[in-house]
Amino acid sequence: MLIAIIGVVVFTALFGGKIKEFAEEAQKNPTRAAATAMVKFSAGQFELVKEDDANKRYTVKEKKTGQLTTLYWSEKTKSPETVLGDFSAIPADAAGEVAPPAPAPVPAQN
Repeated sequence: MLIAIIGVVVFTALFGGKIKEFAEEAQKNPTRAAATAMVKFSAGQFELVKEDDANKRYTVKEKKTGQLTTLYWSEKTKSPETVLGDFSAIPADAAGEVAPPAPAPVPAQN
């Protein structure tokens, strides 16, 4: 039990600030936090190649294969989503845009 308590204290001392920083970033911009975590915890396998904070979209590249993955904020689901490819691969309905209503039928003229 004493070893577990010491372990928790040491872990908090070493990583407490980083965990708090990550939690604050995740609340402000969960999409950026996910992209940042993907890069940081990949042991150098991924790199952030394109970022757009205004639209909350980020593209990471797997260094070994060159495969791109884009993380973006979906207004439709109100959560971060991923798609293979760059920004152009983001679905059009991700912005939460609603299609305009169909035009009203025109009455027949006699």
